[in-house]
Amino acid sequence: MSEQAPTRRPRLWLRLLLVLLLVLIMSGALGYKKFLQLQDQIAQCSQLPPPISVTVAEVEVAQWNRRIKAIGNLVAFQGVDVTTEVSGVITSINFESGDEVEKSSLLVELDNRTEKANLESAQAQFNSDNSQYQRLLKLKNQSFVTSNDIDTQAALVDIARAQINVARAALEKKQIFAPFSGKLGIRQVDVGEYIAPGDNIVTLLSLDQLYIDFTLPESNFNDLVPEQAIEFKVRSYPEQTFSATVETWNPQLDASTRNITIRAVVDNRARLLAPGMFADMAIRSKRQMPVLTIPETAIFYNIYGEAVYALEKQPASDDDPIPDYRLAARQIDVAYRNNGLAGVKSGLKAGDIVVTSGQLKLYPSLRVAIVDDVPEYKANNQ
Repeated sequence: MSEQAPTRRPRLWLRLLLVLLLVLIMSGALGYKKFLQLQDQIAQCSQLPPPISVTVAEVEVAQWNRRIKAIGNLVAFQGVDVTTEVSGVITSINFESGDEVEKSSLLVELDNRTEKANLESAQAQFNSDNSQYQRLLKLKNQSFVTSNDIDTQAALVDIARAQINVARAALEKKQIFAPFSGKLGIRQVDVGEYIAPGDNIVTLLSLDQLYIDFTLPESNFNDLVPEQAIEFKVRSYPEQTFSATVETWNPQLDASTRNITIRAVVDNRARLLAPGMFADMAIRSKRQMPVLTIPETAIFYNIYGEAVYALEKQPASDDDPIPDYRLAARQIDVAYRNNGLAGVKSGLKAGDIVVTSGQLKLYPSLRVAIVDDVPEYKANNQ
């Protein structure tokens, strides 16, 4: 047993050495492979990504008539509460609630028996005095009467004629006529009812035209001109835009508010509008201001408000010999929108180039390429 022990020890160390060499060789191979993979990734990252295709538009200078917002009140072109000058009992009503009437149409008649009697009495008195006057004129040629008698009788004839006119006027007041053509409201009286002067019989409004009364602050006094166009909306037709024309305004400002009171005229022959409606108005000022116009599609929204992506040209470099464009987000102040264009007051300058499509997939500093059209962007819903 003592002779075999020394021969086994060298074999065990040899095995351990071989295992260690195998481990080192495998580790080196794996490390080298990983090194090659890292080198490939570094090479790929060093290459610039291809640019994103976008459509663009150039910022242009234009003149804009500033629009002023205001709230107006629709008022009837003519409107009255039909009433009576004299008291009496209603004997007939010649209209129904909501009727359309012409000017001078008879609406109501009051009991007029007393007035008719007074007119007949005045007519009889006139006939009597006039006959006596004619007889005196015939006797004057025969020198049977004096000039004083004739003058006295002539005065009585004039008085009788005046009494006829008074009685006829009192009789006419028992009939109530429409002062102008228009639409009647709800009837407030009935046949047989006693009414006194000032009592409301019915409301009459002329609706073919309406007024819009509104006010503007003193700072807008220079924005007004006669026949100025106004656009407005009412709550009854939120999707429809109506038009009006400035007719006049008060030459003196209100002493307490410093506001201008203005009146515009509205064509209402279609009868879509009614007095008392509120009008949300947009008034086109006669003063023009320079703005920059861009397509509305160029505008997007971020946490700061409205913005656009403007293209900034990058100079060529050793790594990229071809100059390209990069995006810059710019906040803008939009003054108006009209027919697909937006007027911008600040945030851009004339000649800038803005992106008009595909903003959802863009971000600042991104490389882009200008094309005529880009494919529709589809969001990833997965």
